[in-house]
Amino acid sequence: MVLSDVEIWAEIAAERLVFNPPISERERVGSSSVDLLLHGDLVVLPSPTNPGDAKDIDPSAPGFNAMDIVRYMGTATTITDGASYAMQPNQLVIGKTLEYIKLPAHIAARIEGKSSLARLGLSVHITAPTVIAGFEGRLYLEMNNIGPFSLALRKGMEIAQLILEHTGLPPSISYAGQYRSQR
Repeated sequence: MVLSDVEIWAEIAAERLVFNPPISERERVGSSSVDLLLHGDLVVLPSPTNPGDAKDIDPSAPGFNAMDIVRYMGTATTITDGASYAMQPNQLVIGKTLEYIKLPAHIAARIEGKSSLARLGLSVHITAPTVIAGFEGRLYLEMNNIGPFSLALRKGMEIAQLILEHTGLPPSISYAGQYRSQR
């Protein structure tokens, strides 16, 4: 069951659901979601102009780590206060939320895009919206601009929304995967 704003505020007040920096603005908590802000650190992935330039990557290889590949192949950039990054059409950029999030064992979540940005062609996750119960860390965004416009990304802009859900019974094992405590 999706949490309402009343339940979200109750979980925050009880310090079971934690956002750092804290969510204090009432307008960032909607009737059934929390708006998340964009961190200034991005990794811009290459856009091969010639399909023959594409690198072969084997995600099933032993020890494979997607973020190692992203950091090696991409270009790190930081959006400073007051500046923006012009995300081009057909560009893939890895971003993250400004908020460090800690979910309790009885709450899972989904990260979804903002409709106002989606209407311009911005997708904030390709196929990975699930945030497992017990997750702790920043949420990484696989941002893809499929629209015809260059989009200005700014540090601190509302970039996504988090939809929180009760798990029913808490899982027997909380999230302990490779992205736990990611910064």
